[in-house]
Amino acid sequence: MTLRSAATAILAVLVLSACGGGEKNGGSGTTAGGGKELVIGFDNSPTNLDSRVGNDQVSGRIFDLAYAGLVKVTPNSDYAPDLAERWETPDPKTLIFHMRPNLKFQDGRPLTSKDVKFTYESLMAEDFDSPKKSGYATVASFEAPDDKTFIIRFKEPNAGIFDNLTLGIIPVGSDTATFRSKPITAGPYKIVEYRTDDRVVMEAFDGFHAGAPNIKRIVGRVIPDATTRRLEMQQGAVNFALNSVPLDSVDQFKKDPNFTVVAQPGAIYQYLAFNLKDPILAKKQVRQAIAHAIDRERIVRDLLLGYGKVTNTMFPEGHWARTEGLPAIAYNLQTAKQLLDQAGHRDPDGDGPKPRFTLVYKTSTDAEANQQAEIIQQMLKQVGIKVEIQSNEFATFMEDVQKGRFQLFSLRRAGVADPDFYNTIFHSKSVPPEGQNRGYYINPRVDTLIEQGRSTFDRAQRKQAYDEIQKILADDLPYLSLYHRSNIAIMNKDLGDFTMYPSGFLLSLPQMTMK
Repeated sequence: MTLRSAATAILAVLVLSACGGGEKNGGSGTTAGGGKELVIGFDNSPTNLDSRVGNDQVSGRIFDLAYAGLVKVTPNSDYAPDLAERWETPDPKTLIFHMRPNLKFQDGRPLTSKDVKFTYESLMAEDFDSPKKSGYATVASFEAPDDKTFIIRFKEPNAGIFDNLTLGIIPVGSDTATFRSKPITAGPYKIVEYRTDDRVVMEAFDGFHAGAPNIKRIVGRVIPDATTRRLEMQQGAVNFALNSVPLDSVDQFKKDPNFTVVAQPGAIYQYLAFNLKDPILAKKQVRQAIAHAIDRERIVRDLLLGYGKVTNTMFPEGHWARTEGLPAIAYNLQTAKQLLDQAGHRDPDGDGPKPRFTLVYKTSTDAEANQQAEIIQQMLKQVGIKVEIQSNEFATFMEDVQKGRFQLFSLRRAGVADPDFYNTIFHSKSVPPEGQNRGYYINPRVDTLIEQGRSTFDRAQRKQAYDEIQKILADDLPYLSLYHRSNIAIMNKDLGDFTMYPSGFLLSLPQMTMK
C-alpha cells in the first residue's frame, strides 16, 4: 500500500465514524433569528484567550479578531500602525509611539498609553508565567508619560521588537484568571461567549478605531476531526475554513459552485522538533540520520497532495531574511544508517525486526497530524528506529511540549514576520518558561548572532547574522524543517473581499462581506 492510499484509507474510516454529527444553524451563514453570521471551523480549542499567555495557533487566530496591538502585520509581512498612529526612533535605544485619539475598549472605558504599559509590565512580572517573555528581554523600561505617548527604552538596540508589538492590549488591572476565558479587548470583535472544546462567539465592536466590521457576528466552532469539519461545511453548518479541511477534499470544493476556494503559497512552517536533553537525540549524528531517513518530498506529495513545498529554513521564499543555497538534506537511507552506526547505535540484527532504539513521537488527535506521524514512523523503521506514537487532546499535547515531556513532536508555526523570532525559539535564555526553546538547544555562537541580528535596524547587516544562523541550524538540526504549507481558504460563495495573509492570519475578516 502506498503512503497516499494509506492516508486515503484512514480518512475513509474517519468518514464512516463521523457521518451524521453535524450541527446546523438554520442555513448557511444564518442565525436562528435570521441575522447573518460567519461560522469558522477550528481544529482545536484555544488554550488561553489572554493575549499575554495564549500561544497556540487557534488562540492566535482569535487574537486576530478580538485584540488590537500597537502595530499590526500587513499582508506582505511588514508592520503598520494599529492603536499607535505613528512611531519614531530618536536613537537606537528608544522607541516612541503616539497613540490614536479617542481609543476605547469594548466595555466603553478609554484606552490610553497606561493600558499599554500595564499590558507589557504585567507580562514581564516575575510571578507571571508566559512563554512570550523572552521577546522583551532587551527592554529596560516601559513608560507612559501621558495618555497618548508610550515609550520603550532598551538595554541595547532591538530591531526585532516589532514582532512582539502586535500583542493585544488589555485594560489596567486585568486579572489573568478571568481573561483566560472572558477578556476585555479593543479589536474589531468582542468575545461574548467561550465554551471550551465547543465554540467562541464574537460580535462586532462598532467602536473599533479602524471602523465597524461588515459581518456582525462570528462563531468559531471547535471541530477536532478534520473529516467532520469537511462534512459540516458541505452541510452548511460551517461557512469558512482556513487550512482546516482535509486536503483530499479541496478539489471537491473547487468543483462545487456553492464554494469559493483560495489557494496560495504560504509561510506556515511545519517542523519536527527534537528534545536535546534526551541522551539519544542529544547526538547530532542521530538527528542528522533522522533527517536523511525522512523523505520530505514524499510527505508533501502524499500527505499534502502537493499543497506545500519542502524547506530547509523557517522563512518562506521571498522573505528578506531567507538564506538561499542551504545544503539540502537528501533522502538517503544508507547515509542515515551510517550516521546511526557512527553515533554508536548499531542495528542489533541487521535487517531483522529488532530496533536500534525506540523514540516516542507525541502529537494531537488531529487526523492529518497522525497521518504524518505514521508516515514518519514508517520511514524511520527502514533505518532501524522504532517510533511509538502518543496522541492526546491538543491541550494535553501542548502541555507536554511546553514542559519538555517529549522526544519528538511536530507542529506548525503560522509564519514569522521578523527573524528575531530566533531569539524566542533558539536562544539559550529562552528555555521554558521564559521562551519557546522547548528542545533546550544551547549554542553560544547562535546566541551571539541572534544578539547581533537585533542590534541594528539596517537589514543588510541583520541579514548577515541570520544567514549564518540558518547555516548553523541546518547542520545542528534542533528542528528538522519539513515544509511550508500552502494556505487554503474555503468559503461559502456568499462571502467576499477576503485577503490571504502568508501566515494564515484572519486579520482581513473584519473587511469581508456577506451577501
